[in-house]
Amino acid sequence: MLLLGILTLAFAGRTAGGSEPEREVVVPIRLDPDINGRRYYWGGPEDSGDQGLIFQITAFQEDFYLHLTPDAQFLAPAFATEHLGVPLQGLTGGSSDLRRCFYSGDVNAEPDSFAAVSLCGGLRGAFGYRGAEYVISPLPNASAPAAQRNSQGAHLLQRRGVPGGPSGDPTSRCGVASGWNPAILRALDPYKPRRVGFGESRSRRRSGRAKRFVSIPRYVETLVVADESMVKFHGADLEHYLLTLLATAARLYRHPSILNPINIVVVKVLLLRDRDSGPKVTGNAALTLRNFCAWQKKLNKVSDKHPEYWDTAILFTRQDLCGATTCDTLGMADVGTMCDPKRSCSVIEDDGLPSAFTTAHELGHVFNMPHDNVKVCEEVFGKLRANHMMSPTLIQIDRANPWSACSAAIITDFLDSGHGDCLLDQPSKPISLPEDLPGASYTLSQQCELAFGVGSKPCPYMQYCTKLWCTGKAKGQMVCQTRHFPWADGTSCGEGKFCLKGACVERHNLNKHRVDGSWAKWEPYGPCSRTCGGGVQLARRQCTNPTPANGGKYCEGVRVKYRSCNLEPCPSSASGKSFREEQCEAFNGYNHSTNRLTLAVAWVPKYSGVSPRDKCKLICRANGTGYFYVLAPKVVDGTLCSPDSTSVCVQGKCIKAGCDGNLGSKKRFDKCGVCGGDNKSCKKVTGLFTKPMHGYNFVVAIPAGASSIDIRQRGYKGLIGDDNYLALKNSQGKYLLNGHFVVSAVERDLVVKGSLLRYSGTGTAVESLQASRPILEPLTVEVLSVGKMTPPRVRYSFYLPKEPREDKSSHPKDPRGPSVLHNSVLSLSNQVEQPDDRPPARWVAGSWGPCSASCGSGLQKRAVDCRGSPGQRTVPACDAAHRPLETQACGEPCPTWELSAWSPCSKSCGRGFKRRPLKCVGHGGRLLARDQCNLRRKPQELDFCVLRPC
Repeated sequence: MLLLGILTLAFAGRTAGGSEPEREVVVPIRLDPDINGRRYYWGGPEDSGDQGLIFQITAFQEDFYLHLTPDAQFLAPAFATEHLGVPLQGLTGGSSDLRRCFYSGDVNAEPDSFAAVSLCGGLRGAFGYRGAEYVISPLPNASAPAAQRNSQGAHLLQRRGVPGGPSGDPTSRCGVASGWNPAILRALDPYKPRRVGFGESRSRRRSGRAKRFVSIPRYVETLVVADESMVKFHGADLEHYLLTLLATAARLYRHPSILNPINIVVVKVLLLRDRDSGPKVTGNAALTLRNFCAWQKKLNKVSDKHPEYWDTAILFTRQDLCGATTCDTLGMADVGTMCDPKRSCSVIEDDGLPSAFTTAHELGHVFNMPHDNVKVCEEVFGKLRANHMMSPTLIQIDRANPWSACSAAIITDFLDSGHGDCLLDQPSKPISLPEDLPGASYTLSQQCELAFGVGSKPCPYMQYCTKLWCTGKAKGQMVCQTRHFPWADGTSCGEGKFCLKGACVERHNLNKHRVDGSWAKWEPYGPCSRTCGGGVQLARRQCTNPTPANGGKYCEGVRVKYRSCNLEPCPSSASGKSFREEQCEAFNGYNHSTNRLTLAVAWVPKYSGVSPRDKCKLICRANGTGYFYVLAPKVVDGTLCSPDSTSVCVQGKCIKAGCDGNLGSKKRFDKCGVCGGDNKSCKKVTGLFTKPMHGYNFVVAIPAGASSIDIRQRGYKGLIGDDNYLALKNSQGKYLLNGHFVVSAVERDLVVKGSLLRYSGTGTAVESLQASRPILEPLTVEVLSVGKMTPPRVRYSFYLPKEPREDKSSHPKDPRGPSVLHNSVLSLSNQVEQPDDRPPARWVAGSWGPCSASCGSGLQKRAVDCRGSPGQRTVPACDAAHRPLETQACGEPCPTWELSAWSPCSKSCGRGFKRRPLKCVGHGGRLLARDQCNLRRKPQELDFCVLRPC
């Protein structure tokens, strides 16, 4: 939403702004080497050229040099404009070749400046320079045919300076509520300090941005729709106007502060000439959004590979939109709907050139960004300034960093979580967008008319560039009114000056070029996420060597790497509880504020029915009930994705790991349950049960340590539900599955002391119970036979560790054979015993733990164990002389203060002062923030000096 500020003009000579207006008529001069100093006229795209152009604009007592290059990135190759409905009388279609109109660049080589203009029909658009915004547009006769055009090529340049002057209290301009959802919590979770529990130090508060596995270019293929009210208001200039708005929005999304390479690409423009040809548009913003989303879904192509397929759609209207509580709403979109064909859309109320910022803002919501003032953003990043793109007020944009740290973190997580996969395909035919600044295309008067209607004029005595105040009438009185947006970039604000980023600025230095970003060196690995049991360490690199500038590309490639750490088992692992179980238990007593659960609720992990995408969320079930909740958006790094998998969770994603716990390892469990084994350390046990009695029938007792368990009950003659059902009891005789004549028809996962058994349910022709990893508790398999007593057919197989070879003379063979109880017609144990070729005992060292000091002299420790071969029953003995070190020194040199020479004394006589530069330098000469160095040892920067008495 946006507040409309109104000031009444009490008497002549007193104005809203309190200062003289900063508007100036200018004549842009093209300074290309081949036409140096020659005034340049724009007749259309055929004159714009494909190379870089330089324009000089002298205004506000300074020179502005616009260094422009063609910018057609935001127009797809297959871009087309369609007119739906009956043509309105007197209106004709726009130019068929607007692709070559648009240019972008910088002003006076300033790093934070920008220019986005169109060269068709004059210099039209905006540019930003030193905090001010400028809008330039040709005077009415400047865009006429060449024979009738003002010979001086006159343009109006308007400047808007830093925020100031009278204004109303701004309120939210956006119809999206400033709330949060679980996806936002998940995105910001890496920035939060974790609770320390489960006997471990889980995590740390991280500085910088969240995880970023791979930086990949994204292409947001966009449909732009303008309704009948837009066609009537803008006429033949509508297409050019819409593309000017999208060009500005596209440039904002290419800014490096968003920390992702995102390209807005227009694939189609639809102009609706009558109401019946488009969606129903009303003052109800939410209803209009619903109507538009449903309408655009029907028009979209089925395949993402089609050149006219769009990933998101934007509707522009002049209809006054109303939200739930106010009619100051300028836009509305659903949060986090990118790549959802039914809901990836937004509605924008056109109020002139500032609609470009509304467009970028609402598209941010589609990318899952909340408003910057939501509580979760403030908890992580502190109170954010109200000058970023996702501010609910959106008054003044920080052009140096238009996107806040919170917005960058959330869109990064959104894309890394796979929600932006539809954006990976590069458009085959993008449409070119304007590169000129909006102020170069639209005069200050035109900006007022676009914002407040025909006849609105700039208020006199406005402060340059800050807020656009325009005339209007309220209750019969002439008033000045504002929407709190600055003058458009590129608007003249004095001789040699124009508005840029809300300030009136000068221009100089033509030698400015596009700078593509490049990766800096990898940062050191951070602390381990766990102190035992297998944790994860992360290392990052930043796109700062150099940082992208002047429209340069953001870095591509891997941005976060990870490795395993602290792999030695935890002392508590003997209890059989998994790390995920411990995380669920930490919420015991938390009833999720629902009366369906008591305060004595105990939480256990939920495995069955969880989609692969959600395996790294902490989804827990209230024990003894069917209620389950996401108790944490991510499990702790190093948690297994599932009990029967060796893959582990890293920053909410399931990453492949070996059975040894190492990320990227190829080691796997063999059939015997031995990590990296050769299937020779166990024997296979199989059997078949076919003769039941009514009720529960014993089938087989499976000892602890059995692995690769596979039990199948095939329905009689292939029937589903033949009245025979598998059942399972633990060592205490308690039924774990299908006991007391109550059976489970659906699939279930049974967790027994950390081991997972998957049950198919009774709704299949072949009922099965399977486990791949060794079980830690003996289990008893039964079959329940009821009803017609059709014969069951239960086949089972599993693997048991082989008995160790012993001296036959002192240990006679046990005639009873293996300790497996059967009730079957078949029992096989036919593996050939292999010679004992186990390797001798050896020392095994774990990963080094974190350093005890962040810098300087510290120590780090690791666990060292003596381990024998698998199956060895005696205590292993290792050579003490070869025992690895358990402790070693660690720590990089601490940052130090670097001094430069003293400056000359500030006075030639008497008491003056002198100063010397002081830097905080880290290991390798890296320049650090001052708070990284020891402030207690900071050398003196300022001192008094006396050269001679006066």
